[in-house]
Amino acid sequence: MMPVGTTLSRWTMAYFGAALFFLLLAESLLSAGLWAPSSAVAEPRALIIVHSMTIGWLGLLMIGALLQFTPVLTGLGLPTGRLDLPCLAGTVAGLGLLLCGFQLIDVGSAAAGPAMVAASVVLLASLLSIASVLLSGLWRGRAAHVASRLVMLAIVCLAVTVVLGSLFAVTVSGVTATPGISAFVVNALPFHASFGLAGWMTFAAIGVSYKLLPMFLLSQEMQKSPFIRCTGAFAAATLGVATVSTIFEPSLGQRVFLIGLLFFQLPIAAYLAELFLTYRARRRKALELNMSGSLPAFVLLGVSVPMFAVALAGDAGPQIFAAIAYLFVFGWLTGLGLSQLLKIVPFLTWIEAFGPLLGRGPTPRLADLLNGRRAAAWLYIFYLAVVASAAAIAAGSDAGFRLAVTAQTLVTAALAIELVLARRLANVATATKGTPFQQPALFVAAKPQR
Repeated sequence: MMPVGTTLSRWTMAYFGAALFFLLLAESLLSAGLWAPSSAVAEPRALIIVHSMTIGWLGLLMIGALLQFTPVLTGLGLPTGRLDLPCLAGTVAGLGLLLCGFQLIDVGSAAAGPAMVAASVVLLASLLSIASVLLSGLWRGRAAHVASRLVMLAIVCLAVTVVLGSLFAVTVSGVTATPGISAFVVNALPFHASFGLAGWMTFAAIGVSYKLLPMFLLSQEMQKSPFIRCTGAFAAATLGVATVSTIFEPSLGQRVFLIGLLFFQLPIAAYLAELFLTYRARRRKALELNMSGSLPAFVLLGVSVPMFAVALAGDAGPQIFAAIAYLFVFGWLTGLGLSQLLKIVPFLTWIEAFGPLLGRGPTPRLADLLNGRRAAAWLYIFYLAVVASAAAIAAGSDAGFRLAVTAQTLVTAALAIELVLARRLANVATATKGTPFQQPALFVAAKPQR
C-alpha cells in the first residue's frame, strides 16, 4: 500500500475512532427503535441518525483516510497538519450541536434555534478548513495520478453539501423566515443528499480506490479514471444546475435532477467494469480479507444505483427509496469502509510499531495483527444483516427491521473490537514480537515518521 518509511498522518486513527463511534451510535439508535420503516425519514429523530451516519461515520472516515492517502496519490505532503486535530474537534463538536438541535426541535424547545445556528457555523468552518487543506494538496500533485482529480471533484461536492446543509440548519432554526429561501430549502433536500452521498463520499471512495486497489491486488493500474472523472463532473454539474433551477422553477429542477441521476450511472458502470478487469488481471490470486470483503459492497453499489433511478422514474413509495438508500449507505459505503479498515488499521499499526525494526530483528507478519478468519465471519454477517434490514424496510416490517439492525449493530461492534485488538497488537504472540518495539497509542501516532 505504502512504502515503509512513508510519513504517517498523526490523527488518522483519531478520525477513524470518532467515525466508528458515530457508526455505532447510529446503529444503536436504530436498534433502540428511534426510527422504523413505518416512520417518516424527515422527522427530527430520523435526522439524528442520518447525520450521525453521514457526517459522523462516513465523513470522518473519508477525511481521516484522505489525510493519510492524499500524499500517496500525489507523491507530495499536505501543506499543513496543524488543522487536523482542530478540525476533528470542531467537526465532532459541531455534529454534537447539530444532533442536540434536532432533539430540541423534536421536543419543541426554543433553544433549538441557537443550537442549529452554532452547529452550522462550527461545521462549516471545520469541514471547509480541512477540505481546503486536502484540495490544496491534491491540486499541487494533480499530475501524479489521474484519480487525484476525481477526489478533487469529491471535495468540491463536499463543500456544496456543507453549504446547503448550513443553509438548511439556519432555516430550520428560524433565523430567516423568507418564503423564497424556505421553499428552496424544502425543494433542495434531494440535492443536499445527492451531493453528499453520491458526489462527496462515492467519488472520494472511487478516487482513492483507483490508487489503492491495484496495490492490494498486485494488478495493473486502473486506467479509465478520465472517463469516470468527466462523466462524474457532468453528473455533479447537472446536479448543480438542478439545484439552482429549483430556486426559479422546482419542477424543472426535479427533471434536471433525474437527468443528473441517469448520468451518474455512467461513471459507476465504468468503475465497476474497470474493477472487474483489475480483479481478473491480478497477480495475487488469493484475495486478502479487505478485497474479498469489499466484493459484496461493489455488488450492492451496482444494484442500488440503478434501482434508485428506476424507483424515481416509476414514482415509487418512500419505503422503497428508504430501502435503496439503506443498501447504498450501509451496503456500499459502510461495507467498503469497514472492509478496508481491516487492512488499513493493521497496516498503519505495523508501520508504526515494526517498520523501524526492519533489518534489525524478527518482526511479525502483517497478517498476524488481525484474526482474519474471525473478522471475515463478522464482515459477511454484517452484509447479510444489511440486506435483511433493507428488505424489512421495503416490506414495512418494523419488527423485522429492528431484529436485523440489532444483529447489524452487534456485528459492527465486534468488527470495531477486532480493529482495537489489531491496534493494541493483541493478536501478536509475545515470542514473535522480537526486538523491543514502540507500542502505538490507540488513536494517535506518536510522531510523524519518515
